[in-house]
Amino acid sequence: MAQLPQTVPECHAVIAQLLQRVKVLEERVNLDSNNSSKPPSSNGPGSMNRAQRRASQRKRGAQPGHKGHTRAMLNERDVDQLVDCKPEPVCECGGQVVVGDDAQRHQVFEVPPMRAQVSEYRLYSGRCAGCGKPHTGVLPAGVPKGQLGPRALSLVGVLATRYHLTQRKIRNLLDQLMGLNFSVGAISQAHGKVAVALKAPVAEAAASLSTAPALWMDETHYPREGIANWVWTAVQPLLAVFAIYPSRARYVILDFIGPQCTAAVTTDRYAGYAFIDAERRQVCWAHLLRDFNRIGQRQGLAGQIGRRLLGLGLVMFRKRDKGKLQGPVLDGLKRRLLATLQRGVDQDRCSRTANTCANIIKLWPALWSFTTHDALVPTNNAAEQALRSLVLKRKISGPTRSLRGDQFLARGYTAHETCLRQGVDLWDFMHKAVHAFIAKKAPPSLMPRAIVPTG
Repeated sequence: MAQLPQTVPECHAVIAQLLQRVKVLEERVNLDSNNSSKPPSSNGPGSMNRAQRRASQRKRGAQPGHKGHTRAMLNERDVDQLVDCKPEPVCECGGQVVVGDDAQRHQVFEVPPMRAQVSEYRLYSGRCAGCGKPHTGVLPAGVPKGQLGPRALSLVGVLATRYHLTQRKIRNLLDQLMGLNFSVGAISQAHGKVAVALKAPVAEAAASLSTAPALWMDETHYPREGIANWVWTAVQPLLAVFAIYPSRARYVILDFIGPQCTAAVTTDRYAGYAFIDAERRQVCWAHLLRDFNRIGQRQGLAGQIGRRLLGLGLVMFRKRDKGKLQGPVLDGLKRRLLATLQRGVDQDRCSRTANTCANIIKLWPALWSFTTHDALVPTNNAAEQALRSLVLKRKISGPTRSLRGDQFLARGYTAHETCLRQGVDLWDFMHKAVHAFIAKKAPPSLMPRAIVPTG
């Protein structure tokens, strides 16, 4: 048991320590997506989400004067069946009904009953009548040794990535819609085959990271049972590459983008990126605004400094959106922001505020790289948006169970996010990759014809 304070000054010192501890714990309890890196889904039921926030008081839906949108009719030659619906030839009064030439068109779209196409390949064996050498028939090129064909394998890959379905749901869906009755283990093996088929295209995309002019990087926890894995992403405007590592350490970044990478990298303030020169690094201002908001919620001088920093950050975005963040305007904003950060360092009432401000000053050149590098923007939204699909997958499917699952996630979502950015059909790309792997042909490429910079 700790010794109790014996004097009044000792009691005051203990009380001060306890008060400081209470402030830290209260701030930790009040962390949400507005003042930290926590996702909006963690805010809890008491916080309004985006669907609950209203930008105006107008009623939902179309406004007065809106022209509206209707589905265009298909041409008659594109429909599968034409059915003429004519009125009864005789009216109730006994007269003949004269039918006009013009008909009101009504089109109904229906999903036909589906059944998987099953092909049986019979492999015959025989022996040479002369030397007795055995001979066996071989499968045609493009026919897999397993029971699932290239399009079926590709569909399993698409359902697991773009649509975030679990292996059990994929099995049930294929059984219900197409009569494909496979086990969950067979679906897992299909994921492994898709991962192998995507290995070469993803490796080519990953190799391009070291020569990219600009990258947006982020990471999130994605465990495998028994291992605390992390999913890393490096994003270019038309390319997104994912990789799974068991760590957030510096060596992971070097292994991922290459030790010779010279790209301008946009990140949050995570210390793992500290080895990157501040002159070719851009710190995400969206994260800075949340840091400033957290400081602004503190009491006393620290809160005043935080609210001042938050205001200057919002001014920066407004000036940039209006195209005025240059020349004297930019110089003045830098001067005021640096002075406010220095005030945060100099004050001695809140060590957390002083440490945060000191760290931001240390990264000072990385706050403004977007003003001199045309390919950069002040936020890391591109990387965070790319990770969003994997976060949804993690929430729905839970942790992976094997290296095969890790490889499928990294390669499958690399194909998914890259195809999304390039406007390429994911199912078609996966089918080409799987078919090329089975037929032992050159795989399709994920590399875009030209990578255009973001503004």
